[in-house]
Amino acid sequence: MDLRQVRYFLTVAEKGSISAAAAVLHVAQSAISRQMRLLEEDLGGPLFHRSIAGVQLTDSGLMFLERARFILREVESTTLDVSNFNRGMRGFHRDVRGTVRMSSAPTVGQAIHGRLALDFRQRFPQVRLELTESPTDDALHRLTAGTIELAIVSNPGNQEHIHFTPLARQEIAVFCLPGSKLAARPSVHARELRKLPIIISLGLRHSLETEHGVMQPVIQIDGNEGAAQLTRADLGFAVLPRSVVRTSSIWQGLVAVPVRGFSVARMLAVAKGRPVSLAAKVFRSAVEEQMALCVGEGLFLPP
Repeated sequence: MDLRQVRYFLTVAEKGSISAAAAVLHVAQSAISRQMRLLEEDLGGPLFHRSIAGVQLTDSGLMFLERARFILREVESTTLDVSNFNRGMRGFHRDVRGTVRMSSAPTVGQAIHGRLALDFRQRFPQVRLELTESPTDDALHRLTAGTIELAIVSNPGNQEHIHFTPLARQEIAVFCLPGSKLAARPSVHARELRKLPIIISLGLRHSLETEHGVMQPVIQIDGNEGAAQLTRADLGFAVLPRSVVRTSSIWQGLVAVPVRGFSVARMLAVAKGRPVSLAAKVFRSAVEEQMALCVGEGLFLPP
């Protein structure tokens, strides 16, 4: 296998036919077909289902697609890093280049992505950022697959191929209508949530049940806006990090009652044994700085 074959494969997969790939690459169709056959021989099986209409990826082709994208990203990142180094930048200069991809838990992303990107781009304008929000399980899968370089996750459990650095904790609250009996209470204990008609996301439910046993939510839903709408409709009490009060206007008018005995740890996750680009290194420092600022402002709790 060589890089030319990987590039040809990705183009064929993305365009859906060898003829379309040949037009994009300015290479003869026969040359691409030959390289694809050689690649399939090296990998021990077909990567495409071929037909008059074009090509479709086989199961092994889908598996290789993810790896192929990762291989080319690593090559591009390595080329940029060595080029930067040879120009004497050592990775901590305004002209660092590259792309950094990070996924965060939604309530963390709402709090830091905007301010993080603004500050970082002012310092490193040549670095392209791709910031997304996703639950912990999805973020860890993407991190392992190499489609992102960093992730901010919660309560990951044992992950032998990933390194975690504690960043902060998020206080949890129950959101309710102002006139409810719950609104008059100074706080509730996490154990009491088992007896309440709670509205909660899958990820937060798993974290809560790990510490306090099985919960029976009246509605399980991912997405803050939907949870807020259901709470306003008096269908239950939304359970979420208390920080959403300061990061989203959809919670205005609802009462946030603190939950005792339960908080969510937020950790920075990176893959072990995988080279980290210079752009990712400086961005990681910026993430840690931004989370420390959030802790200092009282948005998050110390780790």
